[in-house]
Amino acid sequence: MATKTILTNEQVAKAIYVDADFDSDILEGYAKAASSLIRNKTGYDFAEDEVIEPLAVLCAELYIRQIHFGSDGYNKEHDYNIGISGLLKTLEDIAHAKDII
Repeated sequence: MATKTILTNEQVAKAIYVDADFDSDILEGYAKAASSLIRNKTGYDFAEDEVIEPLAVLCAELYIRQIHFGSDGYNKEHDYNIGISGLLKTLEDIAHAKDII
């Protein structure tokens, strides 16, 4: 059974501005990495939700852009660390609220 991810391959392709026929293994790897990061940092698997939290989608997109465009070293135009950190904290708060309800 395939692992659910926050983003589809099509969403990943759009996030990094490539065509849908871009290497699907790379797209899937990015989707898995972003979902794993968010799950591990928040303790909650947003990919399992029927409607995926929009902030989780945004965080995944930023993370994928950072690893795709910043893979050759520091790139200030694709440094999303502050945004990703803030979103992860907010997602952690959302995850805790989901566990309480």
